[in-house]
Amino acid sequence: MLKPNSSSLQADPVVIGDQSPRYTGVAIAFHWLLALALGGMIAIGKNMKDSDGVPIEWLYQLHKSVGITILVLVIARVIWRYLNPPPALPDGMTPLEEKAAHYVHIGLYALMILLPLSGWVMVSISPFSIATVLYGAVGWPHIVGLPTLAIETREAIYPGIEEMHAILSWILIALFVMHVAGAVKHELSDEEGVIKRMIPRLFGETSPPRAPARGASIAFGSAAAFFGIIAGGPVIAQSFSSTSNSVADASGIAANWLVDYETSEIAFSGVYNGNPYSGIFSSWTADIAFDENSLGDSAASVSVQTDTATTGTSLYDNTLKGGEWFGVSNFPLASVALSEFEETAEGYAATAAITIKDLTVDVPFAFSLEIEGDKALMVGQVLLSRTDLNLGLQSDASGDWVADAVTVDVTVNATSSPS
Repeated sequence: MLKPNSSSLQADPVVIGDQSPRYTGVAIAFHWLLALALGGMIAIGKNMKDSDGVPIEWLYQLHKSVGITILVLVIARVIWRYLNPPPALPDGMTPLEEKAAHYVHIGLYALMILLPLSGWVMVSISPFSIATVLYGAVGWPHIVGLPTLAIETREAIYPGIEEMHAILSWILIALFVMHVAGAVKHELSDEEGVIKRMIPRLFGETSPPRAPARGASIAFGSAAAFFGIIAGGPVIAQSFSSTSNSVADASGIAANWLVDYETSEIAFSGVYNGNPYSGIFSSWTADIAFDENSLGDSAASVSVQTDTATTGTSLYDNTLKGGEWFGVSNFPLASVALSEFEETAEGYAATAAITIKDLTVDVPFAFSLEIEGDKALMVGQVLLSRTDLNLGLQSDASGDWVADAVTVDVTVNATSSPS
């Protein structure tokens, strides 16, 4: 509410007669939105663990969402402030009070940038590698390069960044209190007061802003561009990656079955934080050469686009793309090679060589098969271990959050295509 006479954040202030004009409507909206957001972020930040010290996941995500919102809003606010000069300080303020107002505002603006940035660094280097999903809807990427640092480096850096983030939050609280106290002091004194200039005219007598508001397209456009580039960049990059890797390398298998991908499915399920989760891979290809009368010559090769893992929960989907899970940037495809087919009392079995990232494990794959004419329905299941495949071991090697066991269910509808 107290505004400096001049700073690097603004052009020269304006005064009309004996009474300073109030702020523009947009500036007023910015002020109260940021005040509410800062108060909410601080309150959430101090209450993100339950009574046992266990992190409350949705509060962490909300805290990160509010922090990024503040960062985007303050970009627009700084540009708006520069293009639309604020009113001058009230007459009667001492030089010390003017300097205090000036530096408190500079500090508040700096912290509204530094706090979200330091938080962004924290989640980017965190050993837990949890994705950020703004308000459960929009993925927000980690800072490029930080998640790929060695886990030892990240573990060494993280405590210092976390402490700095906490210190900055306490400084923000102190400046916030000084800001409010100064505004109240000047409103209750014999001076003109400042609060009435930062509320709608209905609640206080002030002159209107000297000049019409300007620069909305620049202020809001710049903030929107920042948000779009950061949030949309990885999505665009991944779409090119998905396109370039949408076709698997030739398997060398003389396939005699054509898969109907519309009615076929590769699904996975497990337990997270005591609750079941499930998902599917929406893009995959398979070459199948199967003859129930010649099992020794049968084989199959499956290629799965790992970035298409979908659970219906954005947080899970974005986390699965991360380096300690599927690492889709460096390993866009997972593969399965089926061999050693044999008939069993329940149906059939084969050995599945599953490769995720640069690790391959052999596991048994049991399946049933129904063939009617040229149509076939195969239903199979395989049990996997996160530990064996090095999935999520940096943040949860003990399985306290994500159970080690993962079940993969496969349904394939195919039509015979004799070669």
